[in-house]
Amino acid sequence: MKVTVSVGGTWNAFRLAEQLDGRGLLHRLVTTHTPRRGERISPERIVINPIPEIVMRGPRALGLRWQIGDYLKAVSFDRWAERYVQDCDVLAVWALFGLRSTRAARRHGVRTVLQRGSTHAATQWELLDEEYRRWGYAAPPLDRRLLVRQLQEYEEADYIEVTSRFVLRSFLDRGVARDRLLHVPNLGIDSTLFHPAPPDSRPFRIVAVGLSLRKGTPYLVQAVARLRVPDLELWLVGGIPADLGPLLRTAGVGFRDVGRLPHSALAEVYRAASVFVLPSIEEGLPQSVLEAMASGLPVILTPNTGGEDLIEHGREGLIVPMRDPAAIADAILSLYEDEDRRRAMAAAAAERARAWTWDAYGDRAIRAYITLAAGQPIPLA
Repeated sequence: MKVTVSVGGTWNAFRLAEQLDGRGLLHRLVTTHTPRRGERISPERIVINPIPEIVMRGPRALGLRWQIGDYLKAVSFDRWAERYVQDCDVLAVWALFGLRSTRAARRHGVRTVLQRGSTHAATQWELLDEEYRRWGYAAPPLDRRLLVRQLQEYEEADYIEVTSRFVLRSFLDRGVARDRLLHVPNLGIDSTLFHPAPPDSRPFRIVAVGLSLRKGTPYLVQAVARLRVPDLELWLVGGIPADLGPLLRTAGVGFRDVGRLPHSALAEVYRAASVFVLPSIEEGLPQSVLEAMASGLPVILTPNTGGEDLIEHGREGLIVPMRDPAAIADAILSLYEDEDRRRAMAAAAAERARAWTWDAYGDRAIRAYITLAAGQPIPLA
């Protein structure tokens, strides 16, 4: 079996390509740049075109809506990439970048797997549209043409690979047949970088990574505002976007804006924290959750993070309802007031994360691809 991986960017596509290449199964990686996180992929297997990345930045440089660039990047990458999808058995192509590529691959008899890291595009649009309107914005920062494009991709791909049970349910709810859906959580951890620190007497420090309305950051800030306890800190990592800034400035909560960090510095932030909180409105299965767990942090998540694939409520962390600052505050307070319970969850989280290696991800993906390449039914478990 030979697999071509096609992606206009990074995501975890390079990890998939690395796993395939290490087992002699990678036909080629079609992308916009070289590996950036130390992925070991044979250079002769990589086909690169940086122009779509330049095209994406054009509208921003001209002062136009940046979402236009996302659409132009998707279209320009796909038009170029379609010439590299033949002579393999399986094409694994990331959503937004695979409409023409999928059509070309199918003409050559190649099985096509569309990779979707978030919920069904229509579900994502509805959740984010509702959320942005709740906070006084007219619409979410999305280009509707990308929604239309993904709906076409869903129709034309042989299979759609989803990363969590939450995402899987969103496709089933939209009428996609279960036997077209591959449930392959696409996470792994670098345990040499993300690992626990020895216990110390640090302040009780809450860390959130990736800040946006989509990730529910305002509800976390509202939750912290309810907590009138000493020695509590809130660290926000990832940079504050423009649509979130006004909400944070009026929240009346002190926080540390850590900004954007390289992975090595992010690992240090995790090790200096007490709990990780991600109250998302819509996600697939964020890498940040696994990184926090591997660093010895209990995690507080909404069901809409896909976190049920990673934790059991009450063991490695706590699952709270979406858009519920009171529930988030209660969850944080329960760990603040019971250090023994927090440490037990921290140890369980680190233990659970150790099983989520990149090799294990490779095993999951390759088992699925071998099955579908052979024309066999996909297991539904």
